[in-house]
Amino acid sequence: MKQNHSPRRFLIKRMLLITIIMSLIGMGIQTLSNKNIPLSIVSAQQDAWSLTLQITEPSGSGNSVVLGGSPNASDGQDDLDLPEPPAPPTLPSIRAWFTTPFSIPFNKLLHEYKHVPSQRMEWNLSTIWAPEPGNTSSTTISISWDPTQVAKSTFDSFQLYENNTAVANMLTENSYSFPSNDTQHRFQIIGQSTSTNGTSEQNDLPVLPILLGISVLVIVIIIALFLYKRKK
Repeated sequence: MKQNHSPRRFLIKRMLLITIIMSLIGMGIQTLSNKNIPLSIVSAQQDAWSLTLQITEPSGSGNSVVLGGSPNASDGQDDLDLPEPPAPPTLPSIRAWFTTPFSIPFNKLLHEYKHVPSQRMEWNLSTIWAPEPGNTSSTTISISWDPTQVAKSTFDSFQLYENNTAVANMLTENSYSFPSNDTQHRFQIIGQSTSTNGTSEQNDLPVLPILLGISVLVIVIIIALFLYKRKK
């Protein structure tokens, strides 16, 4: 009776061993894969986000523009981009827009969205204050924003630049003020991922060689067990 059931028992034990080993390999593959997925792939699941900039001055005039990222947007002109409306008839007033290379009227945008995922995004913001007729004095314009909105972009660097100089860290600060006397001011807003020099961050473990080595080891163990049983 023992000899009749021995092959069956050996087969069951071998199948159980293979199942356990393959389960461990599967867990290892999942763990290693999660550690080695490039950020550019992970961020493909990123939701749309937006950031509203409020541009104001002491007399009460103001304006607002919206920038953001969306999987449904493109880096070119798309349906999420909204052109700047005509200048308001009342003075004083503030105009604000994002300058683009798109055709008129999309060369000046009130809303500008870019495609995600992306390692870097840049917006070119322009503002101009139009005073009341005969007013030759200057004013102070403030650009304000909510840093919690900025954080939703997932960029680890989000800077406001004026004349190629960083003037505000938009992740930690919430406003920037500057004097103006009826002249156009130009800014750049740059968000980027600085990890590993702006490239997709990956774990240093080489996934494929490790998985290949594990697979070969499993095959060798199975063959060795099979040969050992046949020699008995």
